[in-house]
Amino acid sequence: MLKAIYKQLPWMLALFVLGPIAGHLTAGLRAADGSGDATLLVGASPGMGVLAGVVTLAFAAAAGVFAARVNGCRSGLNSAGLVLAWAASQTATVKSILRLAEGPGPLVPLAAEGLVFCLAAAPVAAVIWQAGLGRGLHAAAHPLPDGSPALRAWLTRGQHGARGLRGEHEALAAALLRAVIRPAGLAAIGITVAVGAGVCWLVAQDTLKGQAIFAAAAAGVVAVPLGRLAGEALGEQPPMAAFFLGTALLALLGPLTAYGVHGGNVIPTLYSGDLIGVAAPVTLDWAAGAFLGIPIGEAWFVSMFRQHPAPAAASR
Repeated sequence: MLKAIYKQLPWMLALFVLGPIAGHLTAGLRAADGSGDATLLVGASPGMGVLAGVVTLAFAAAAGVFAARVNGCRSGLNSAGLVLAWAASQTATVKSILRLAEGPGPLVPLAAEGLVFCLAAAPVAAVIWQAGLGRGLHAAAHPLPDGSPALRAWLTRGQHGARGLRGEHEALAAALLRAVIRPAGLAAIGITVAVGAGVCWLVAQDTLKGQAIFAAAAAGVVAVPLGRLAGEALGEQPPMAAFFLGTALLALLGPLTAYGVHGGNVIPTLYSGDLIGVAAPVTLDWAAGAFLGIPIGEAWFVSMFRQHPAPAAASR
């Protein structure tokens, strides 16, 4: 019984403790008119938004590493996604932001905000994934190429000197860079962007927060199997970080696409319900959707396409 409770503890911690705290922080962000129609950087106090974003990422990392250690990689990413979803649910929708501004002005800051925050979330996802290797059903499906032993040592070692810790951080950054410039990594990034735009066009028929997060999650669910199939064709595995970097590009391109397509007519387009779908999720929506949808897509691919050894015949 205690073991079963311990296995449920990470997601309960994320859903009922860390997530609500993160949501309380983002709910306290205010727009210029004093309303809650603000995001991390688009609002009256960008400094408080940065603080809320950093704390949210720290909580997501803590919940994710704990869950990954207990239940494996997928559970770790999902637990982090619960924290991010709580925070995202308390930020403004793109509709309320544009309506307050009465024009397309906030779209460019939203694009920059989305890119920066989602890029910061990618190493968090890599650390969580590495923390769960060797645990859970799908633990080894996405090893990070080059530098993984150094990262594993960083996660498991108890004491670090300042020089050693700095060197390991540099090794992690170099490993992530090498991962995404491989052909399979670049293919996964491109597929994530293309699939994400198409899925949002289908799913995000409104800018409601639930639809926005679901659209971002659905993009990950569909993109990962396609990216993994592309990797199989190229003869190598795309790193998990590539899908998160693709999400960061979506967070950048969504608002910019709306700015380019709708321009000064964005407000009439918004009220007519014709805003381009990829612009519906905002920063934290993309991050939460990635952490929730990408591990589901990975599990989907593994269950359909990965071959497992046949069970041994029963002895007579």
